[in-house]
Amino acid sequence: MEKLFLLNPNFQDDTRGAGKSYFCPPCALIEGVLSLYPELRKKLEIHHVDFVRPRPSIIELIGENNQSCPVLIKTDGTFINDPDLILDYLAKKYGIGYAH
Repeated sequence: MEKLFLLNPNFQDDTRGAGKSYFCPPCALIEGVLSLYPELRKKLEIHHVDFVRPRPSIIELIGENNQSCPVLIKTDGTFINDPDLILDYLAKKYGIGYAH
């Protein structure tokens, strides 16, 4: 099963301002698509990870240099870490709508 990694929302990033909570816009976009097409949740293994690095669950699969989110790891071990390309792939493989 393909694995999709997204960041947990409401994370802290002191490099941008102490005491503020953040979310990842590309991850939020993917979450929105998952809400529009709930059948994807049954076809993908979805993992939510913390903002803080290292992110061991991703590193063990695709290496330390590739721990950005969102990332879709395909069953053959290759991965896509560009949100637009992830959405395009999901549309092609799972028959959901394409982004317009």
